[in-house]
Amino acid sequence: MAKAISIINNKGGTGKTTTALNMGAALKKLGYKVLLIDLDSQCNLTNSLQIDDIQGHIGEVLLNKKAFSESIKECEGLSILPASSNLLDYEYQINNEPGREFLLKEILGQYNSFDFILMDCPPSMGTLAINSLVAADYYLVPMQAENYAFIGLDRILQTAEKVKLRMNTKLKLGGILFVKYRPRTKFGQAVVSNIAQNSILKDKLFNSYIRQDIALMEAPAFGQSIFEYAPNSRGSFDYLNAAKEFISNYGEKK
Repeated sequence: MAKAISIINNKGGTGKTTTALNMGAALKKLGYKVLLIDLDSQCNLTNSLQIDDIQGHIGEVLLNKKAFSESIKECEGLSILPASSNLLDYEYQINNEPGREFLLKEILGQYNSFDFILMDCPPSMGTLAINSLVAADYYLVPMQAENYAFIGLDRILQTAEKVKLRMNTKLKLGGILFVKYRPRTKFGQAVVSNIAQNSILKDKLFNSYIRQDIALMEAPAFGQSIFEYAPNSRGSFDYLNAAKEFISNYGEKK
């Protein structure tokens, strides 16, 4: 049965989309069948793979206006359920649905053809983000070693704990992944050290981290993952290591 992973942070620019795309591509490289779901009205994940000719998007699927199977697109051996720029309008409609937080879980429960489902969340804790947590087995938090990072992390942890208590008892923190990381800076080292010393979070910090790499920013402009665009880059090496670490901790090895 597919393991569903919510990639979430309530701040923008924290590497959610980059992580969803490249963790998905890394898992595919390791032999797993992967579905990506774009839950963000900015459509960054959809645009990163230059998906066009969209027959249906996640908003329409959640409201049963389009079939799940007919809305899936294929790119680089990955399946993706795209977003739409008017997704916020659909979120407004979803807010009026009974059991609105469970819509995505109901849909994903009907399909078992994937090994992993990675959900790229919007930079907020709205209905779509909550849907991802309710549907998820794990949530993964990409974050940068910067000022105020802990404030955003604390809110995510509190929200996830409420979701676990009230709506999804199996939900677990799959890990905190540092992205755009510069390991030689004292500030970056201090942020990592603070989390590593936290009694609750110390075992949830990825040993792998994603170093700053210009290739990770360039790849989406060409509609590619880092493994297609720059297979020998630091970004490729780092995301493959992160995927292997996740599999070692939570997945079934191929």
